[in-house]
Amino acid sequence: MAAAAGTPGVGPLITVPAWLAGAALVFMLAFPDVRPGAIAGAAGAGSLVATLAYQGPADNRTGGWWLAESVAAAVVVHLVVRRADARPAAIAGVAVGAAVTVLPLRLTLHVVPPASAGGAVLGCLFCGLGAAVAAGTGLYLRSLDARRSRAVAEARRAQRLDLARDLHDFVAHEVGGMIVQAQAAQIGGDTAAALRRIEAAGARAMASLDRTVHMLHDDGPRDGPHGLDELPALVEGFGTPDGARIRLAMDAVTPPPEVSATAYRLVVEALTNVRRHAPGATAVDVSVTATGPDLRVAVTDDGPRGRTGLLRERRRSGLGLPGIAERVEALGGDFGAGPAGDRGWRVVALIPLRSPP
Repeated sequence: MAAAAGTPGVGPLITVPAWLAGAALVFMLAFPDVRPGAIAGAAGAGSLVATLAYQGPADNRTGGWWLAESVAAAVVVHLVVRRADARPAAIAGVAVGAAVTVLPLRLTLHVVPPASAGGAVLGCLFCGLGAAVAAGTGLYLRSLDARRSRAVAEARRAQRLDLARDLHDFVAHEVGGMIVQAQAAQIGGDTAAALRRIEAAGARAMASLDRTVHMLHDDGPRDGPHGLDELPALVEGFGTPDGARIRLAMDAVTPPPEVSATAYRLVVEALTNVRRHAPGATAVDVSVTATGPDLRVAVTDDGPRGRTGLLRERRRSGLGLPGIAERVEALGGDFGAGPAGDRGWRVVALIPLRSPP
């Protein structure tokens, strides 16, 4: 374009549209988010007006400007289709694409001797194909950008759900235990022992909060998820208003981390529900056993159903046992919860020790 700019005798209907297309290209590259549709539309409109108004001459002096404008306008088509909002992208893309398509008419209609009609049509088809390729690549990259944005949004949503599950499954369990112990101490009992249990539950809740907050940091080592190795401490710290006896039977098994974490979450949620729904329970049995290719996790209590315990029912969060069931099924396992005989309740899951492919 610089060489052509020094060519004498070239009128503004040749130079101005070329400079306009070049300026639009530079602006859209430098400021990609500043009204790309309007910038591209202005360049396309200027080019179309110049093509309609130009009356010649057409010679080698105008060829360089024509080529520079064609290339710049094609790149503008690509950029506006990729970056502008849908409606401006469609309008401006069509306008600039049409301008690129009819650009050959500036030469073919006014060259001496005049080009044939077939030559003019062929030139327009060639430039139109270039504009279509530019628009097509812009659409393809636009779809990749949209897919990437959806993936990032889904990853953020998954992270929020993980944080919500951690808060629900672990922190709420420990806080619920603290409330139960405090209410039980008010009714009557060993206040010193209740305070010690409240202190221990508070420390575990703080540790769970620290672990959850640590997940928000991008750098630094990550703590692994809760797992079966923490079950003994969980069971030891469990308490109900009526002082239910709790027993743990666990096989020596080392499942995959996601299986171990799901099993731990199931036990936490089941014990929390014992506090909430079975305050009269006198015995709670937790068993984790390897049965062939599966890990069987079961929590059974003997408490009566149909009345709420000292821990008030919280607003339903959409997590809890339904969330545990989703995790179990995602690992290829089976989940169930229901009455255990004439009295009591059982929560049980069979989880494959090998993750599904």
